[in-house]
Amino acid sequence: MEHETGLKNIIERLRNDLRNFVELSLEESDDSWKQWLSLVNKDVKIKCWEKKRCDEKACPAYMNSCSRCWLIAGTVCGGEPQGKFAKKYGDCIECDVYREAVLSDPVNEVYEHLITLVHSLRFNQQELKALAMHDLLTGLHNRNFMDMFMTKEIKKIKRYGGELTIYMLDINNFKHLNDTYGHIHGDGVLKEFSSILRKSIRDTDELIRYGGDEFLIIAHENSCRDNDLMMARINENIAGWNDRYGSEGYCLSFSYGSAVFNKGSSLAQVIEEADKLMYKNKKVNKKT
Repeated sequence: MEHETGLKNIIERLRNDLRNFVELSLEESDDSWKQWLSLVNKDVKIKCWEKKRCDEKACPAYMNSCSRCWLIAGTVCGGEPQGKFAKKYGDCIECDVYREAVLSDPVNEVYEHLITLVHSLRFNQQELKALAMHDLLTGLHNRNFMDMFMTKEIKKIKRYGGELTIYMLDINNFKHLNDTYGHIHGDGVLKEFSSILRKSIRDTDELIRYGGDEFLIIAHENSCRDNDLMMARINENIAGWNDRYGSEGYCLSFSYGSAVFNKGSSLAQVIEEADKLMYKNKKVNKKT
């Protein structure tokens, strides 16, 4: 009878913990992950670096508060750096540290498998999310990210006020560059221009590859002087790039336009306005 009651309690606990995980996983946040772990976690008292008398300070498991070294990517076992979670797990389950910590109790083993499974799902979820939000060529945020970011910002502005300045930037003569030197060279210029923009903007600004050779900078409330300084930094860094890599055949330059988004704005209209001003600026650049 006691055995049946104990088994029912274990099953009920597993059911509740799994339900909690499903609910929290829908939030897709670090806080929800930590909350779930706090509900199901049992202390793992065995620490790999103590068990193996390891003094490899470069190992991410060394002195780590998470005693589950099998959940930590990049651990240094046997002198060799281990890879990502999925690649190292097969070796970890054969390790005496894992066996002593996990296999001593059947219920503990079930929970450890559950924690490991959830960790794997979360790791994959984070990788997929990162891929979905970044441009593969330049590493910048993409339009998926912009849509998510602006949805949140628009809600804040409608509730609390404030504004954003949206810059549309476009590389001059980029089609000519591709036609003359090839798309591989063009991709290289896109990467270089992305790097220039990244080091020229402020920490509070968002930089997005909007498409092709078009980029967006989304700046929070700043003075005209601050914005002028940002554009000056971009131009200064462009000039430095041209000094090193430019030639008679091609020098890197860009055109831009900007518009302000506030409480009464339409995002599509603000982007369209910035785009029109950018093309107006491009026509002026062609004449000069």
